[in-house]
Amino acid sequence: MAPAFALTTAFTGRVTLGARPGASLCTAAPPATAALRMGYDMNGSGANTLVGRTIKSSGVEKDTRAFKVTFVLPSQSRLYTFRELQNVYTTKIVPFSSWYAEQQRIQKMGGKIMKVELASGSQMRSVGNS
Repeated sequence: MAPAFALTTAFTGRVTLGARPGASLCTAAPPATAALRMGYDMNGSGANTLVGRTIKSSGVEKDTRAFKVTFVLPSQSRLYTFRELQNVYTTKIVPFSSWYAEQQRIQKMGGKIMKVELASGSQMRSVGNS
C-alpha cells in the first residue's frame, strides 16, 4: 500500500510534498550549502573583496618589542606541603603583539602576574590615535 503523502527531492533543490504525483502543497528553497559562497574572507582577500579594501592588522610593522614577564602558577600536580599549594614561579619573554593573549592565558590558568619589564626594543610613545 502506498503512503498517502509522498516526499520527493530533485537535484534542483526543490522539495515537493503532495497527495499525488504532480500535486504540490508546499515548496522549499534550495539547500543553503549548495548556493552559499563566502563574499570575502576576514582579511578581505577572498572573492568579491570590498572594492579593493583590506582589513588592516592591528600589529605594528617591524615591532621588536618584547616583555619579560614573571608570573606565578599553581602547581599542575596539586602537591600539598604543610597545607599550602605548591606555586611555580616562571619568567618568560613575550612578544608585544601577543601580550594580551598571554596575559589572558596566565589569568585563566589561575596565575598571578608579578612583574612585567621591557626586555627588547625601545619604548614607543603613545599618541592616542592608534
